[in-house]
Amino acid sequence: SPRARTRVCVRRRPGGAMPADAARSAPAPLAADIASFPGDEEEEIGLLPDGRGDAPALSRRPWRLGAGALSAIAAVLALRSVPVGHDSPGQAVILDDESSPCTSPGDDCRASQCCKDPSHRCFEKNHFWATCKASCDPGVDANDLDTMPWSCRMLGVDESWAWHEERARGVMEKLSLADKVSLLRGENDAWPADRHGYAGYVGVGRKYMDPWMPEGIMPLSMNDGPQGYNSYERFAGKSTQFPSLLTVAASFSTSTARRYAGAIADEFVAKGANVLLGPDVEVTRAALTGRSFETLSGEDPFLGSQLVQAFVKAVQDRGIIACVKHFLDNNQEIYRQTMNVEVSDRAQHEIYLPVFKAAFDAGAAAVMCSYNKVYGQHACENHKLLTKFLRDDLGFRGFVLSDWGATHDALRSAKAGLDIDMQMDDPKVRLPDEYHKLPALLKSGDISMEDIDKKVLHVLSAMHVAGQFDGRFTVPDAWPKGSFGEQRGAVSDLVSADATSAAHRGVAFQTIVDGAVLLKNARGALPLSADSKIVFVGKYCDQATDPAIKQGSVYSGGGSGYVATDKSVTPLAGFRAKVPGVTASVDAAGAAGADVAVVCAAAHSEEGWDRKELALPEARELVTALRKQGPDLKIVVLASVPGAVTTDWIGDADAALMLFMPGEMVGPAAAALLLGKASPGGRLPVSFPQEGEKRFTQEQYPGTCPPPNIWCSHMTANFSEGVLVGYRWNDAPGGVPAAFPFGFGLTYTDFKFEDFGVSCKDNIPLVSFNVTNIGDRDGDAVPQLYVGFKRLAPVVRQLRSFQKVHVARGKHAPVSFQLRTSDWSVYDEGLQRWVDAAAEGDVITVSVGKSSTDLVWHSVVPAKCVQGLGRKASLHFE
Repeated sequence: SPRARTRVCVRRRPGGAMPADAARSAPAPLAADIASFPGDEEEEIGLLPDGRGDAPALSRRPWRLGAGALSAIAAVLALRSVPVGHDSPGQAVILDDESSPCTSPGDDCRASQCCKDPSHRCFEKNHFWATCKASCDPGVDANDLDTMPWSCRMLGVDESWAWHEERARGVMEKLSLADKVSLLRGENDAWPADRHGYAGYVGVGRKYMDPWMPEGIMPLSMNDGPQGYNSYERFAGKSTQFPSLLTVAASFSTSTARRYAGAIADEFVAKGANVLLGPDVEVTRAALTGRSFETLSGEDPFLGSQLVQAFVKAVQDRGIIACVKHFLDNNQEIYRQTMNVEVSDRAQHEIYLPVFKAAFDAGAAAVMCSYNKVYGQHACENHKLLTKFLRDDLGFRGFVLSDWGATHDALRSAKAGLDIDMQMDDPKVRLPDEYHKLPALLKSGDISMEDIDKKVLHVLSAMHVAGQFDGRFTVPDAWPKGSFGEQRGAVSDLVSADATSAAHRGVAFQTIVDGAVLLKNARGALPLSADSKIVFVGKYCDQATDPAIKQGSVYSGGGSGYVATDKSVTPLAGFRAKVPGVTASVDAAGAAGADVAVVCAAAHSEEGWDRKELALPEARELVTALRKQGPDLKIVVLASVPGAVTTDWIGDADAALMLFMPGEMVGPAAAALLLGKASPGGRLPVSFPQEGEKRFTQEQYPGTCPPPNIWCSHMTANFSEGVLVGYRWNDAPGGVPAAFPFGFGLTYTDFKFEDFGVSCKDNIPLVSFNVTNIGDRDGDAVPQLYVGFKRLAPVVRQLRSFQKVHVARGKHAPVSFQLRTSDWSVYDEGLQRWVDAAAEGDVITVSVGKSSTDLVWHSVVPAKCVQGLGRKASLHFE
């Protein structure tokens, strides 16, 4: 009992019914609590008097209870400061770890909000239950006995950072001024070796004979990128060319994001890089932007917020710091280093900041500031961005890293909140970094030692959070442990090693499948029959490179996110591996007499420049020419695209399958999709516009210059559309409907959403329904929930939940979405804070459907469900 300071011993056990007398056998103070908390997975427990007994005592009087019951016991004991433990399967019971204030896996972590196992996080199920586990997918867990969904919100980031900051402070106190400044000055190898190892280095040592790890501080070896380890084309094929981040966005799957990020991080470990410069999370505002393929968010901040947490956790679980980028408003590439952006505070908080906030809530330890100006000042010396937004509003506690050469003035950047300055890497302009001026600025009194210490603490704390002081990052055996210079000298051999594997290619393959979007499938065109006469049409069917492409390749976008490979399998090669003898032609003439023509079309995009148009090159010409051969020919368009494209050709095509810069495994994945061995699992993360859509004025995009100039390098883009970004603009009054809306995607089967209900359970709004597979194939449904209310105007509704669920043919699956106050909150620019619209009297409407426009159910949330949620919920035991 609590009064006897009893310890609770827990051991996992195979399934079985709970004994009928379990609650009756419990000590009286706990019996009611046990009875009132049905479990969601079975456990065997025993009570041991404090300080006596051992694990075998469990056999004396076991009760099999659910984890929910254990959480009740844990909560009771936690209120009385009694430690509670939970061991892993088959291991001895070791409890009472007094050295750690954190929680064991499976226990309720709402109180501690931190986990003993560094590979776990405290995930919230609802307002009353959270537990430590390695991963979490929003929605109903099939292993739970109840049908309540998990919100999967991570708790305890602040508590974790506070602990690690104390540890970092102890390290910092041992450093000299020179050591501290060295930690704030990034460097590159001299040209031409620049970027042939890593993108840059940060460390206490800078000279050859400096110790490799002074005071235990591991040098930071930073590298691109978020789509695979970029060896800058020197070691092609030695790291996997994964699909684009936009493919992950199209998957609408946190599991896909976690698996993808984990595989990339494993290759970083093999290469010795402990800072991953990514992921990119910019919300796509303008479809033409050159790096649209490289964002995890697509055009929606909620989508990005869900995916980025899984990505960040998978990376940092391996001891690698995730550096989220680019902060802030880096939403176009053209003149990005000199242009200025004007954005309203509401748009910042509701559209452009939320994905960064989600990344930081997941523990992201670094963020990169961007090249562009915002409000007339460069991002890396912008106090409103780096202090007001980043530290005050978002609560970020890691380090801020400049993009390479994005620091223009040491004093302004130091005062604004930049921590690490990375120097320019242009071989023609080898400019020194700005932060070599810090000692002089300290001597002159322009900055204080407190300013420097704060920055150093950010860097060291981030390293502690990522586990780099605790051995979580596996140091390569190839690294000499003597001096900084010796470690640097071993980099080339290490980076040249082959880090690829069949498993990683399998991850790349599955990611393509998960993110493939089927736009059209008429006349049963797909899947293809291997017995049909099939011809592949177009030059890109069997061509992975193109001399006309300056950066990147046919199936991968260019820039820092590009990974060079010699292992690409083209669509034709991949298909022939399954169906030998398939013919190919660069033009429509070769399709004469065929049953099916597969048109391979590709659009390209790259860092540094925006696209000139949204057309899909050659698609119109090839499809038109093929259709002239007769109505019986089935035309399937297989497209590789960096983002949104126009689809004026789709009327003459029977089917269209979109792949978002799929990378080296495009061939095997395309073959599996076309032949029906896999089903397209993706949904559009960006709206596809109608031909001739006029979304922006010149002032909005790409921007304008002071008269009399219309075009110049110092233009200003005014984001005066505010929150009307992506589908929000399409669906608003006065907007133009998209040709294919956000969230749209077909599969090889069909689904029916039915049996809807909205309820209020424990004062939590819950939307529940069934997804039934009414087709003749298994497939993945992606039901989406949108929320609307008066104060959201001019936006009509916005995505606030989704769940990817696999349903076998003829079967159904339950889906539940739980809502929070944040789902009906807006940012009030006058009050400079978030406002609960329900508390202000707004009626909250929820809609569920298959895309932002295909909504099959609407309902008003009962007022009793939305009142009081703004207050912190608590659970009391008397």
